[in-house]
Amino acid sequence: MKKIIALLLTLVITVFAFASCNKPQDELATIKIGVMNGPTGMGMAKLISDNGKESEKYVFSSFSSPTDATASLANGELDMLCVPTNLAANLAKANNDYISVAAINCLGSLYVVSNGTEQLDSFADLDGKTVYCGEPTSTTPSILNYLFDLYDIDVDLQIESTNEVVSAKMVSGEIAIAVLPEPKATAAILAAKQSDHSYSIALNISEEWSAKSSSPLTMGCIIVKNDFLEKNKAAVDAFLAEYKKSIEYVANSENKDAAAQMIVDAGILPKLPVAKSALSNLYGSIVYMDGAEMKSALEGFYTAIGYQMPSNSFYYNND
Repeated sequence: MKKIIALLLTLVITVFAFASCNKPQDELATIKIGVMNGPTGMGMAKLISDNGKESEKYVFSSFSSPTDATASLANGELDMLCVPTNLAANLAKANNDYISVAAINCLGSLYVVSNGTEQLDSFADLDGKTVYCGEPTSTTPSILNYLFDLYDIDVDLQIESTNEVVSAKMVSGEIAIAVLPEPKATAAILAAKQSDHSYSIALNISEEWSAKSSSPLTMGCIIVKNDFLEKNKAAVDAFLAEYKKSIEYVANSENKDAAAQMIVDAGILPKLPVAKSALSNLYGSIVYMDGAEMKSALEGFYTAIGYQMPSNSFYYNND
């Protein structure tokens, strides 16, 4: 009897040891997530509010500079990062084995802002006008030039070094028409108002794009490092499921006040009035899109703006 009991105990211990050794470690992984200030990060606000900036599941870090964010991704401080879609393509081009895009989180966030001296009822009304934009390395100039060609209009596009330079020219009343992303468009309008210069949003670039293109204007996404994904697929998939619900909450206009407060509390935007106004302008743009739909949308966008097409391995499919 003692031998039988000892044998049973050994068997039980062996079973528990085997189960422990083969427990899926990826479900226990803590994911370090970088969130860019602005539209690409806004959909993360509910998830951060629910989990806190640091928990056993997630550690969130906020960034205002894409350079700082990608440096943190490269040195191992981050596993996933919200970025503009052009930056995701550039990272993949530099190293095909480095990252995959997991989901689109933001469609068009660009707006034509005017001081009202020019009649702008449609995109075609920009013909013959001078328009200012910032960030020459962003997709903004490429998007605008693509639309200028589609609408067959001649526009004097003045590209400043940063969006902040464009905003400063609005505050001083130097320019009549500018193209800015939200929330910078709202912030610039409010700042100019304090200097007695009145500007308002005249055109939504997303609507102008959709009128001419079969693919959506995909401007923001979340990427994941492939070495982390390979070891922690279940954890990444669980995060994406939560992330989708967070985006759906933020994108619901019925939750505007609560979502705006979450966005400010998370450090994604600095002020509540800016967050509320930006959310109002971005309804329809803050989205969750993954899988085949994401791949089709991004390929259409990259083709339109003349980007080198990433390989199929660039698009994560969590089926």
